[in-house]
Amino acid sequence: MTGKLLSKWDSRNVGFGCSHATQGYGLGLAIACGDASEVGVMARLSMERRPPSRVGKHLQQVTYYAIVLGIFLFFVVLFTLSADKQSMITTSQVNTCLAIALIPLFLPSLLYLGLVRTQRILKEKEYYVRNLEAVSTLGLSTVICADMRGTMTMQQMRVSEIFVDADLLRVQNLNLEEVGPRFIELIRSSLLCNDAVFCPGSVGVPVEKKSIYGSSYDSALLKFGLTFIPNVDQLRCDHEKVANLSYNSIDHVHVTVHKIRLENGGSRHILLMKGYADVVLSHCSTYAVSDEELLLDEPLKQTIGNLSTRLMEAGRHVRAFAYKEILSDVERRRFSQVNLGRDSTPGRYRDFLSVNIFSLRFLGLIATHNPPHANIAQSVFKCRSAGVKLVIITRAKATFARALAMSVGIIAPPTSDGVDIPDSSMKRHQVSAAVVSMDEYVEHKMHHQRWKVEQLLLAHPQLVFAMVNVEQNHMIVETCQRLGAVVTIMGYSVHDTPALRRAHVGVAKSGCSTTSHFGADILLTDSPFSKLVAAIEVSRLLFENTKKALAYCLATNTALILVHVSFFLVKIPLRIFVMQVFIISIFVNLLPGLTLLFERAEEKLMKQKPKIFDDFLFNRRLLFVSCILVGIIEAAAVFLMYFLFMARNGFLPRTLVGLNFKWYDETVTDITDSYGQEWSPKSRQRLDCQVSAICLMTLAAMQCTNLMLTRTGRANLLSHGFSNVCLNLAIVYLICLCVLVPHVDFPHCLRLVGGTELVFFWWYIWPLVSLLAFLETARRYLLRRFPGSWLELETFY
Repeated sequence: MTGKLLSKWDSRNVGFGCSHATQGYGLGLAIACGDASEVGVMARLSMERRPPSRVGKHLQQVTYYAIVLGIFLFFVVLFTLSADKQSMITTSQVNTCLAIALIPLFLPSLLYLGLVRTQRILKEKEYYVRNLEAVSTLGLSTVICADMRGTMTMQQMRVSEIFVDADLLRVQNLNLEEVGPRFIELIRSSLLCNDAVFCPGSVGVPVEKKSIYGSSYDSALLKFGLTFIPNVDQLRCDHEKVANLSYNSIDHVHVTVHKIRLENGGSRHILLMKGYADVVLSHCSTYAVSDEELLLDEPLKQTIGNLSTRLMEAGRHVRAFAYKEILSDVERRRFSQVNLGRDSTPGRYRDFLSVNIFSLRFLGLIATHNPPHANIAQSVFKCRSAGVKLVIITRAKATFARALAMSVGIIAPPTSDGVDIPDSSMKRHQVSAAVVSMDEYVEHKMHHQRWKVEQLLLAHPQLVFAMVNVEQNHMIVETCQRLGAVVTIMGYSVHDTPALRRAHVGVAKSGCSTTSHFGADILLTDSPFSKLVAAIEVSRLLFENTKKALAYCLATNTALILVHVSFFLVKIPLRIFVMQVFIISIFVNLLPGLTLLFERAEEKLMKQKPKIFDDFLFNRRLLFVSCILVGIIEAAAVFLMYFLFMARNGFLPRTLVGLNFKWYDETVTDITDSYGQEWSPKSRQRLDCQVSAICLMTLAAMQCTNLMLTRTGRANLLSHGFSNVCLNLAIVYLICLCVLVPHVDFPHCLRLVGGTELVFFWWYIWPLVSLLAFLETARRYLLRRFPGSWLELETFY
């Protein structure tokens, strides 16, 4: 007795929640139940509250904006309220138009249609999105927690090395004509102690092209064995399987017993074992080399064990094989008694584990290699360039996880620094990569483990957690979030469900468990890591295009607000009608703005860090550019066109001051212009409709220019290209809108009389359009010329 308390993760006789004795009978001792059991822990962790998504934050921001807008409009109505009845009607109409203008009618459509478009793009890339909010949050990810198996590897194991007859053979250099009987015996054992089978329904298909049902390792052994033993079905028929202990993560072995019929009518039984090298070697006593059978002593076991370790360090899946012929009548009798069911049908053989599985003969080792995807190194580099940290969480051993991480480029090849956890004499920041075996921390309290993981995450840019259990997986994700990260996790088993539910975005792979499928936000029909990186790029593009569309739509608000201010402070008869506000919001802003969602990404989209601390649609830089830089120019264009058009009709600017309420009072008939002409209410109404049309056309022309410029945030417009066909059509649509507005009868307030006003409009609008194009092009040039300057900090949204 050593006095050391074994953990439930190290014990070999612990059945976790919902485990049952599937064969024979057994006695069990309950060490935990309810919430303390493994299933209870997973259920409790899965029910924890999820962090808010990016769309949830946006909706919260819109709620704050609506509250502030309501308070602002309340004070506007309070200060503009008039006691005169006619003035009160006009004031209420102007305030109503302002309220409608300030409400972002376009925002729900932009968000929803942007998410739907991104979902459609991801669907084309073989993604299934179960949660639309996760589509936007995915592009904000700063940490990706993923398993390497199937995610970064092809999940197509191939036999690479074989150790037999005290010689390590490489499959690529194998000479099929020089293989010995021990080699054939090892191959035969790998086909018999194997649960992989050919899928039914493939009649007429060549054997080497048939689909195989089974684990990846067993399937690789079956495919490789076809080269030497083509008729596998006949081999298994001659060696009838009478008992089977399938491979499990507790025993780490696969044991089968086969019955061989002799020519004299008798039979004999053989036992085959496959599993981890250290476990299989502990059951072996001899080793067959050529025609000799050597004693398997401790030095030889250590030599074989070291070879297995080196193969695992090279990223190989290694299994050892052993053989024994059952000669004892007592043991043979256990397999000659059939357990009959209630319907008198033969059942499974029982008590086969009581067979003496020691004193076996060691046959050899078979190593398989799971090659990484062809473009995985490029995807890892692209992910790091985008400012996203990779944290590998796996249940595999540390040596195997290290080798696999090196093969896919997550961890650099070993240098003088090493890749393991540094000792006390070496500072953590001196080591760039670390492979942590979490089973060493199982006995520690959870807050101690959390503190250690937190220090590791802060110290190492390249990190691999091996031998991770359910609670530790959940704790690692939670720790990343406590450090301010936005976490995306990829999982496939039931043990990953709590972490999938805890992360900001949960991604499940194809063929995952049912709980992982329903707990994930995004389901990959294929599981390469490169597809997740591509999805992050699509999500980032969604957010950038949404901000571009929002900046475009907000540009008209400055003109509408200044028109409202001038009506009450300067008291000029310039107002925006309700119908005109709806036309601007829907036909000038929303419809053309939606085309920005189809804009392709700029060249440095995946070379920028995620904008965690500026994750707002309405940020100060966007408001400054759209409402101040662009909005002021558009407002100046509206006022300039207004004063020029009114002067053309006899009202100089000084004569318009103080006419705000008289202009719309039908009882006032003595309003004279600068030339002494009197204007009746009907003639003033006709002039007012012409002014409304001119203002609408001015905003449409300025927004047409703004739409062309907003397609890029920093890049040169000519080098970016004009591949967005929808946006090109939207520009043509806005130009046609400017031409058609004077010639429509509905609404009546937009009707222009004659075509001279249209000529007047085009004659005076082009200098303002050119000014807007010049200033915005110059700003983008300065952003490219002086990166990181004050201009970028204040205007690059």
